[in-house]
Amino acid sequence: MSTTQYLALLGLWVAGIVSPGPDILVILRNAFLSSRGKAMLTALGVMIGNIIWITLSLTGVTVVINQNEVLKLTIQIAGALFLAWLGYGSIRSALAAKANARRSPETARASAPGGAVPGSDEAAPSPATVEAAEQIPEPAYSARGSGVLGTKNLTGFRAVVQGIITNLSNAKAIVFFIALFASVVPANALWWESMLVAVLLFVVGLAWFCAVAWFGSVPALAARFQAHSVGVELVAGVVFLAVSVLLLGEAALSW
Repeated sequence: MSTTQYLALLGLWVAGIVSPGPDILVILRNAFLSSRGKAMLTALGVMIGNIIWITLSLTGVTVVINQNEVLKLTIQIAGALFLAWLGYGSIRSALAAKANARRSPETARASAPGGAVPGSDEAAPSPATVEAAEQIPEPAYSARGSGVLGTKNLTGFRAVVQGIITNLSNAKAIVFFIALFASVVPANALWWESMLVAVLLFVVGLAWFCAVAWFGSVPALAARFQAHSVGVELVAGVVFLAVSVLLLGEAALSW
Protein backbone atom coordinates (compact mmCIF):
# COMPACT_ATOMS: atom_id res chain seq x y z
CA MET A 1 0.00 0.00 0.00
CA SER A 2 1.16 3.51 -0.78
CA THR A 3 1.39 6.43 1.62
CA THR A 4 -1.54 8.04 -0.18
CA GLN A 5 -3.71 5.00 0.49
CA TYR A 6 -2.82 5.00 4.19
CA LEU A 7 -3.63 8.71 4.46
CA ALA A 8 -6.93 8.23 2.63
CA LEU A 9 -7.82 5.35 4.94
CA LEU A 10 -7.05 7.40 8.05
CA GLY A 11 -9.04 10.33 6.71
CA LEU A 12 -12.14 8.20 6.11
CA TRP A 13 -11.66 6.51 9.49
CA VAL A 14 -11.46 9.80 11.37
CA ALA A 15 -14.54 11.09 9.55
CA GLY A 16 -16.42 7.98 10.62
CA ILE A 17 -15.46 7.86 14.30
CA VAL A 18 -15.97 11.56 15.05
CA SER A 19 -19.59 11.36 13.93
CA PRO A 20 -21.92 11.37 16.99
CA GLY A 21 -23.33 7.95 17.76
CA PRO A 22 -23.91 5.36 20.50
CA ASP A 23 -20.16 4.91 21.08
CA ILE A 24 -19.57 8.56 21.95
CA LEU A 25 -22.80 8.73 23.93
CA VAL A 26 -21.96 5.81 26.22
CA ILE A 27 -18.45 7.19 26.81
CA LEU A 28 -19.79 10.64 27.70
CA ARG A 29 -22.48 9.18 29.95
CA ASN A 30 -19.89 7.26 31.95
CA ALA A 31 -17.60 10.31 31.99
CA PHE A 32 -20.38 12.54 33.33
CA LEU A 33 -21.84 10.12 35.88
CA SER A 34 -18.87 7.95 36.87
CA SER A 35 -15.17 8.85 36.60
CA ARG A 36 -12.45 9.61 34.09
CA GLY A 37 -10.87 6.19 34.55
CA LYS A 38 -14.15 4.38 33.88
CA ALA A 39 -14.80 6.55 30.83
CA MET A 40 -11.33 5.72 29.50
CA LEU A 41 -12.01 2.02 29.98
CA THR A 42 -15.32 2.44 28.16
CA ALA A 43 -13.36 4.01 25.29
CA LEU A 44 -11.04 0.98 25.33
CA GLY A 45 -14.07 -1.29 25.14
CA VAL A 46 -15.39 0.64 22.16
CA MET A 47 -12.08 0.16 20.37
CA ILE A 48 -12.00 -3.54 21.23
CA GLY A 49 -15.35 -3.75 19.47
CA ASN A 50 -13.95 -1.80 16.54
CA ILE A 51 -10.88 -4.01 16.26
CA ILE A 52 -13.23 -7.01 16.06
CA TRP A 53 -15.05 -5.33 13.15
CA ILE A 54 -11.70 -4.45 11.55
CA THR A 55 -10.46 -8.02 11.84
CA LEU A 56 -13.69 -9.40 10.38
CA SER A 57 -13.43 -6.91 7.51
CA LEU A 58 -9.80 -7.66 6.71
CA THR A 59 -10.55 -11.39 6.67
CA GLY A 60 -13.61 -10.94 4.45
CA VAL A 61 -16.16 -12.05 7.03
CA THR A 62 -18.15 -8.80 6.87
CA VAL A 63 -18.56 -9.28 3.12
CA VAL A 64 -20.05 -12.71 3.73
CA ILE A 65 -22.38 -11.28 6.38
CA ASN A 66 -23.46 -8.46 4.07
CA GLN A 67 -24.31 -10.92 1.31
CA ASN A 68 -26.43 -13.05 3.66
CA GLU A 69 -29.60 -11.02 4.16
CA VAL A 70 -30.98 -13.21 6.94
CA LEU A 71 -27.76 -13.10 8.95
CA LYS A 72 -27.37 -9.37 8.38
CA LEU A 73 -30.95 -8.67 9.50
CA THR A 74 -30.50 -10.89 12.54
CA ILE A 75 -27.42 -8.96 13.63
CA GLN A 76 -29.13 -5.62 12.97
CA ILE A 77 -32.25 -6.56 14.93
CA ALA A 78 -30.21 -7.97 17.83
CA GLY A 79 -28.16 -4.76 17.98
CA ALA A 80 -31.27 -2.59 17.84
CA LEU A 81 -32.89 -4.54 20.67
CA PHE A 82 -29.76 -4.14 22.79
CA LEU A 83 -29.77 -0.37 22.26
CA ALA A 84 -33.48 -0.31 23.12
CA TRP A 85 -32.71 -2.21 26.33
CA LEU A 86 -29.95 0.26 27.13
CA GLY A 87 -32.27 3.20 26.48
CA TYR A 88 -35.09 1.71 28.52
CA GLY A 89 -32.74 1.15 31.47
CA SER A 90 -31.53 4.75 31.37
CA ILE A 91 -35.05 6.18 31.23
CA ARG A 92 -36.31 3.89 33.98
CA SER A 93 -33.42 4.88 36.27
CA ALA A 94 -34.05 8.57 35.62
CA LEU A 95 -37.79 8.32 36.30
CA ALA A 96 -37.19 6.32 39.50
CA ALA A 97 -34.71 8.93 40.76
CA LYS A 98 -37.16 11.72 39.91
CA ALA A 99 -39.97 9.97 41.82
CA ASN A 100 -37.71 9.45 44.85
CA ALA A 101 -36.70 13.10 44.83
CA ARG A 102 -40.37 14.13 44.73
CA ARG A 103 -41.09 11.99 47.78
CA SER A 104 -38.14 13.33 49.78
CA PRO A 105 -40.00 16.16 51.62
CA GLU A 106 -42.69 13.73 52.77
CA THR A 107 -40.03 11.26 53.88
CA ALA A 108 -38.22 13.93 55.89
CA ARG A 109 -41.44 15.03 57.63
CA ALA A 110 -42.44 11.46 58.40
CA SER A 111 -39.00 10.74 59.84
CA ALA A 112 -39.10 13.69 62.24
CA PRO A 113 -40.45 12.82 65.75
CA GLY A 114 -44.13 13.69 65.97
CA GLY A 115 -44.24 14.60 62.28
CA ALA A 116 -44.32 18.31 63.21
CA VAL A 117 -43.14 20.81 60.66
CA PRO A 118 -41.53 24.02 61.91
CA GLY A 119 -43.56 27.09 60.94
CA SER A 120 -46.92 25.29 60.89
CA ASP A 121 -49.92 26.04 63.12
CA GLU A 122 -49.02 23.19 65.39
CA ALA A 123 -47.09 23.64 68.60
CA ALA A 124 -43.45 24.55 68.14
CA PRO A 125 -41.18 21.52 68.31
CA SER A 126 -38.97 21.05 71.31
CA PRO A 127 -35.19 21.53 71.00
CA ALA A 128 -34.76 17.77 71.14
CA THR A 129 -37.16 17.36 68.20
CA VAL A 130 -35.33 19.96 66.14
CA GLU A 131 -31.98 18.36 66.88
CA ALA A 132 -33.27 14.92 65.90
CA ALA A 133 -34.70 16.27 62.66
CA GLU A 134 -31.42 17.95 61.77
CA GLN A 135 -29.59 14.67 62.22
CA ILE A 136 -31.68 12.98 59.52
CA PRO A 137 -29.30 12.62 56.55
CA GLU A 138 -30.19 14.34 53.30
CA PRO A 139 -31.10 11.64 50.76
CA ALA A 140 -28.71 11.52 47.83
CA TYR A 141 -30.77 10.71 44.80
CA SER A 142 -29.11 9.66 41.60
CA ALA A 143 -30.35 8.56 38.22
CA ARG A 144 -27.41 6.22 37.86
CA GLY A 145 -28.80 2.78 37.14
CA SER A 146 -27.26 -0.39 38.45
CA GLY A 147 -26.57 -3.62 36.64
CA VAL A 148 -24.19 -4.36 33.77
CA LEU A 149 -25.41 -1.41 31.69
CA GLY A 150 -25.77 1.17 34.47
CA THR A 151 -23.30 3.65 35.94
CA LYS A 152 -23.92 3.02 39.64
CA ASN A 153 -20.89 1.38 41.27
CA LEU A 154 -19.42 0.99 37.80
CA THR A 155 -16.38 -1.29 37.77
CA GLY A 156 -13.57 -1.23 35.25
CA PHE A 157 -14.65 -4.57 33.79
CA ARG A 158 -18.25 -3.43 33.36
CA ALA A 159 -17.05 -0.21 31.73
CA VAL A 160 -15.08 -2.19 29.15
CA VAL A 161 -18.02 -4.54 28.53
CA GLN A 162 -20.38 -1.61 28.01
CA GLY A 163 -18.03 -0.18 25.39
CA ILE A 164 -17.64 -3.49 23.57
CA ILE A 165 -21.34 -4.36 23.48
CA THR A 166 -22.42 -0.85 22.50
CA ASN A 167 -19.99 -0.83 19.59
CA LEU A 168 -20.83 -4.33 18.36
CA SER A 169 -24.57 -3.61 18.59
CA ASN A 170 -24.31 -1.15 15.70
CA ALA A 171 -24.80 -3.43 12.73
CA LYS A 172 -24.36 -0.48 10.36
CA ALA A 173 -20.64 -0.89 11.05
CA ILE A 174 -20.73 -3.82 8.61
CA VAL A 175 -21.54 -1.51 5.71
CA PHE A 176 -19.10 1.15 6.93
CA PHE A 177 -16.11 -1.16 7.15
CA ILE A 178 -16.89 -2.85 3.85
CA ALA A 179 -16.98 0.54 2.13
CA LEU A 180 -13.88 1.71 4.02
CA PHE A 181 -11.65 -1.21 3.09
CA ALA A 182 -13.08 -1.85 -0.37
CA SER A 183 -12.33 1.71 -1.45
CA VAL A 184 -8.80 1.99 -0.06
CA VAL A 185 -7.24 -1.33 0.97
CA PRO A 186 -6.31 -3.43 -2.11
CA ALA A 187 -7.46 -7.02 -2.23
CA ASN A 188 -3.87 -8.20 -2.68
CA ALA A 189 -2.51 -6.33 0.36
CA LEU A 190 0.29 -8.15 2.17
CA TRP A 191 -0.34 -9.56 5.63
CA TRP A 192 1.89 -7.02 7.33
CA GLU A 193 0.10 -4.20 5.51
CA SER A 194 -3.20 -5.46 6.88
CA MET A 195 -1.67 -5.63 10.35
CA LEU A 196 -0.37 -2.08 10.00
CA VAL A 197 -3.82 -0.91 8.93
CA ALA A 198 -5.40 -2.53 12.01
CA VAL A 199 -2.80 -0.99 14.35
CA LEU A 200 -3.15 2.47 12.82
CA LEU A 201 -6.93 2.44 13.05
CA PHE A 202 -6.82 1.15 16.62
CA VAL A 203 -4.33 3.76 17.83
CA VAL A 204 -6.10 6.68 16.13
CA GLY A 205 -9.51 5.48 17.28
CA LEU A 206 -8.36 4.93 20.86
CA ALA A 207 -6.77 8.38 20.95
CA TRP A 208 -10.01 10.00 19.78
CA PHE A 209 -12.35 8.16 22.14
CA CYS A 210 -9.99 8.67 25.09
CA ALA A 211 -9.97 12.38 24.26
CA VAL A 212 -13.77 12.34 24.40
CA ALA A 213 -13.62 10.54 27.77
CA TRP A 214 -11.09 13.04 29.12
CA PHE A 215 -13.12 16.04 27.99
CA GLY A 216 -16.36 14.65 29.40
CA SER A 217 -14.75 13.99 32.79
CA VAL A 218 -13.26 17.48 33.28
CA PRO A 219 -14.22 18.10 36.96
CA ALA A 220 -16.10 21.37 36.42
CA LEU A 221 -18.06 19.94 33.50
CA ALA A 222 -18.71 16.56 35.08
CA ALA A 223 -19.94 18.19 38.32
CA ARG A 224 -22.57 20.13 36.40
CA PHE A 225 -23.85 17.05 34.63
CA GLN A 226 -23.80 15.00 37.85
CA ALA A 227 -26.02 17.65 39.42
CA HIS A 228 -28.48 16.96 36.60
CA SER A 229 -28.00 13.21 36.39
CA VAL A 230 -31.73 12.65 35.84
CA GLY A 231 -31.61 14.76 32.69
CA VAL A 232 -28.42 13.09 31.48
CA GLU A 233 -29.94 9.63 31.81
CA LEU A 234 -33.21 10.74 30.19
CA VAL A 235 -31.44 12.24 27.18
CA ALA A 236 -29.17 9.21 26.84
CA GLY A 237 -32.14 6.87 27.06
CA VAL A 238 -34.12 8.77 24.42
CA VAL A 239 -31.15 8.83 22.04
CA PHE A 240 -30.51 5.10 22.47
CA LEU A 241 -34.19 4.37 21.83
CA ALA A 242 -34.24 6.63 18.77
CA VAL A 243 -31.22 4.85 17.25
CA SER A 244 -32.87 1.52 18.02
CA VAL A 245 -36.08 2.56 16.26
CA LEU A 246 -34.12 3.72 13.20
CA LEU A 247 -32.23 0.42 13.01
CA LEU A 248 -35.45 -1.57 13.36
CA GLY A 249 -37.09 0.62 10.71
CA GLU A 250 -34.25 -0.04 8.27
CA ALA A 251 -34.48 -3.75 8.99
CA ALA A 252 -38.23 -3.75 8.34
CA LEU A 253 -37.86 -1.85 5.05
CA SER A 254 -35.14 -4.17 3.79
CA TRP A 255 -37.09 -7.33 4.64
